[in-house]
Amino acid sequence: MNEFFWRTFDAHRFGFTVDPQSGPLSTCHLEMVMRRSACFVAVATLRPEQRRYKCSPFIAYEYDLAVRARKPRLVFVEKGVPAHLFPDSDERLVFDREELDTYEGFGQPIRRLLLQSQGYSSAGDHLLGEVGLALPDTPAYRQAAPLLTETLRKFGYTASRVDLDATDPGRIPFQLDRFDFVVIDVASPRVPRWLYPMMFGRFVPTLNLIHEAAGRGTGRSTPDLVVGESLRDATDSRQPVLWWTDPAKLAVAVERQLERFDLPRQQFRSLEEGIGYIRSTGREEGSIFLSTTGADNELSREVGRALKLQNFTFFHYVYNNTFPKGSKWQDRLEEQLAATQVFVPLLSESYWRSDWCRLELETARRLSDEGQLTIIPYFLDGSSGDSVPEQGTDITDLPQHDRVARIVGDMDRHLARRPAADDSGVRP
Repeated sequence: MNEFFWRTFDAHRFGFTVDPQSGPLSTCHLEMVMRRSACFVAVATLRPEQRRYKCSPFIAYEYDLAVRARKPRLVFVEKGVPAHLFPDSDERLVFDREELDTYEGFGQPIRRLLLQSQGYSSAGDHLLGEVGLALPDTPAYRQAAPLLTETLRKFGYTASRVDLDATDPGRIPFQLDRFDFVVIDVASPRVPRWLYPMMFGRFVPTLNLIHEAAGRGTGRSTPDLVVGESLRDATDSRQPVLWWTDPAKLAVAVERQLERFDLPRQQFRSLEEGIGYIRSTGREEGSIFLSTTGADNELSREVGRALKLQNFTFFHYVYNNTFPKGSKWQDRLEEQLAATQVFVPLLSESYWRSDWCRLELETARRLSDEGQLTIIPYFLDGSSGDSVPEQGTDITDLPQHDRVARIVGDMDRHLARRPAADDSGVRP
């Protein structure tokens, strides 16, 4: 079904983007993504096991975000899903998964969505700006505020205090609209009760905090408006809020959120890239170590980008380096390779001149002899001769695009999910 809808939207000049895999849910990030999108499209498939929703509660939550953001939207709803979750019939199309190829009525609504969304096409073009701090004047927050300000500055944001004591509350919305997002304690009695509902209604993204005194707790719960019914059913009700007691740990938690904001969204450049990403959901988990030298980094960059778009977990010393700054390379190399399933060296004359590349290959061979990983080499020129015993592929005469496609295709086949001996082969 995903492939059907991707092909359909690609034919109407829509581009899709995906977020890199990351940690816990960040409602602030989702709100910012929605704010910067041209429109919202959802495919709500029937899930009989979800007794109340009959579909993903998370899709219902994202639809509510799109409504609040006043974005053009179109929802494809499988028959059997409750109508009240997507109440506007003008933006709702019902389908039967067994008859998708027979539908001819999708073209006109998609073309209408294209016209509606063109005015938002530059919504994602932005510079990092200000972040509002709507925090109570308490000893705990006076201690935490400088750490939060410094953390925000480290990621390129400017922190500004929201004037909670403004004599003219009617002017507060004009403060809020200029912020990229607002950091707010959603349970403090010292923050005006009307402030969060106002931001909710104006769709100002919020990073939500609740302070708990050490050893005592707060006796507070996450406000219903912060979580909402569909999100509460989709996730842990505490997850949309950062509960904190220690200012230093709060700064670390906020930094993790900002790291997620900082990850670039990957846009499919072609129909084939989107198809590859969709089909990646049927692949075994496995980590790839891409071993290259600087002279071949142009190819490495394109291979790395293609691996990201197709949901592979991989390491590359330039384009996907997870080693902490200042760590010792040789120590981390052993650790990284021990967690790797496939070692992929791109072999060239420059590769053999690199001491580090030869060390990576020697370490990988030792682990391969112990049965811990598989080595799949690719030959970029004729320099390797008989020095590589592992079965590999000569891609010397292929153009760049075909080299990338060959490497990524091989990785997909190597890590393809294999049915168990008693598996009928039928998968949901």
